Amino acid sequence: MRILYFTYGGSIHDYRFLIKLAQEGYDCHYIYLSPNGRKYEVEGVKNYCLNYAYHEKDNFFYLMGKALPAYNQFKKLLRDIKPDILHTGWIPSVGLMAAISNYHPLLLMPWGSDVLIFPRRSRIHRKVVKYVIKHADMITCDAGEVKKKIIEIADYPEDKIITFPWGIDLRIFHPSKDDRLRTREELGWSDKKILIMTRTFIPVYGIEYFLRAIPKVMEEFPQIRVLIIGSGPLEGHFRRIVNELKIKDNVLFLGQIPNPELAKYLNAADIYVSSSLSDGTSLSLLEAMACALPVVVTDVPAILEWVQDGVNGLVVPRKNIKQLSEKISYLLQNGDLAYKMGKKNFEIAQERANWDKNFKKLEEIYTTLMRYNKRIEDF
Repeated sequence: MRILYFTYGGSIHDYRFLIKLAQEGYDCHYIYLSPNGRKYEVEGVKNYCLNYAYHEKDNFFYLMGKALPAYNQFKKLLRDIKPDILHTGWIPSVGLMAAISNYHPLLLMPWGSDVLIFPRRSRIHRKVVKYVIKHADMITCDAGEVKKKIIEIADYPEDKIITFPWGIDLRIFHPSKDDRLRTREELGWSDKKILIMTRTFIPVYGIEYFLRAIPKVMEEFPQIRVLIIGSGPLEGHFRRIVNELKIKDNVLFLGQIPNPELAKYLNAADIYVSSSLSDGTSLSLLEAMACALPVVVTDVPAILEWVQDGVNGLVVPRKNIKQLSEKISYLLQNGDLAYKMGKKNFEIAQERANWDKNFKKLEEIYTTLMRYNKRIEDF
């Protein structure tokens, strides 16, 4: 089966999909939109870049004109590759191009914010999302909240939306006492309590609120240490906040970390924190859960599909710095509760977050689309 995987480019999630598609023997072609994206050297995967730098804040009609050369190149690649399935995501850019092309079968895979946030910006934004959704033959998403919003926006048939978490590699993410001891020693933090956050440095993940909660936690736990793993456009802003709050000695920015190395830092930590303002199913959260970490998270609906307050984590209102600091401190004070929550999270991850098992859901979608293949041969 020939799959054309069309994305903005540059996400670790794209890499995971491409690796799995290649491993399972698919004839996989990867088109990425942005010159800032990534070419992935995955055996069996062919790479193509459209060299179009999409920026959400630009005027919509200006974007459409600017995108025309990239769209024409995309259309030519469609004709040349003739995929059995066009698999695309991120509705405002690659999703829109795929819908305008009128190529079928089209599998749409929203990422979360493109459905939960983008349509709220204006009537035009909402119409764009509705248009793209209506052109999809099937849709897959990773959270019930995203599915609910898709139906609300476009009155899309519920039975054509398949929800499953993308999942993580449980061979990488699992508890390791050796990793914990070794990594804490390498950091020089063997006797410290460690908080960890692993998110991209963009506004939607609310990292600033977590940073501003740290001084309050330090009043009770002055020797607390914080690992911030990730990268993005707000890194300079976050570093300035850390300096402004005078917590530089307590916070370590590690940058973007490969998965095998990321697991060792998760194992070194005591609590995972997410102060996200919006989310689909967060793979960062699932990775922490698989490493048996207790969590403190915000009340984002998709996150609440995984975390029950007081059972396997603590939940706080979004943007509430005071409650965030209080819940972190509470969990630091109650080691037995933290251990029980971490154990429960490990069990949940084993049951629901196995990428090897969950990938089969995607293969079932591909099979269904092939059965009702509406591709026009002379496209």
